[in-house]
Amino acid sequence: MSTPNKNVDHNNAKSGSSGVVLYSFPEQGKGKWRVQNDVVMGGRSESQLKMTDNNQAHFSGRVSLENNGGFCSIHQTVEKDPYVIAENAETFVLRLKGDGKAYNFRVRTPNGRHSYAFTFSTKGGDQWETISVPFDKMEATYHGESVEVPNYAGENVVEMQLLIGNKKEESFEILIESIAVM
Repeated sequence: MSTPNKNVDHNNAKSGSSGVVLYSFPEQGKGKWRVQNDVVMGGRSESQLKMTDNNQAHFSGRVSLENNGGFCSIHQTVEKDPYVIAENAETFVLRLKGDGKAYNFRVRTPNGRHSYAFTFSTKGGDQWETISVPFDKMEATYHGESVEVPNYAGENVVEMQLLIGNKKEESFEILIESIAVM
């Protein structure tokens, strides 16, 4: 299905009772979000990112441990036009429908090559979930290894990523509606 890509300036984020929406798949479509799997390192995992008829992002696939693999992810990079995070924001808020598996949400700032990551579990089933990712719980990592810098402190964001890599072979399927900050 082809979804019209509305050119929405992500720095003109909407404020509302749920905070400030950084990215809304129903409003912005797939945009510059793309798949990045372990094949970049020789792995064999496969995934895809498609838009549903309801304009939600449908990220699904199979994680393989073959050839030292073990992850699938989607990410968006906005190096030249970072997301501006309000000084009073404390938490990322993901609106999604999970499959009962654990996922990792990551952000990267203009200050270094490392990312800040937080792993959360999903409930599965037919209910939408609101996942809170507190800034102060997001730990610095680089290629999955800890980095000795303080946890995320709310800096502007040049990349967002959603990753599954639970050190086991598994199929997965998750719907994502939006990413916001509060």
